[in-house]
Amino acid sequence: MLIVSLFGFPAEAFPLIATLGFLFDPAATCLNASGDTIASMIVARLVEGKDWLKNAVAAKTAAGKEA
Repeated sequence: MLIVSLFGFPAEAFPLIATLGFLFDPAATCLNASGDTIASMIVARLVEGKDWLKNAVAAKTAAGKEA
């Protein structure tokens, strides 16, 4: 409510603003999670090389067979 009044909106605008936040938040969260995943995959490729995913799967498979 404080933020609503800080931006000069009347108190009656709060339910509308809260509803818009409720509607747009899931899409924003999905976009944020996707961006984080893509960024981490790019960093992994830059650090570990072109075949980083194949090497990671092979290492995990080899570790599973040893256990």
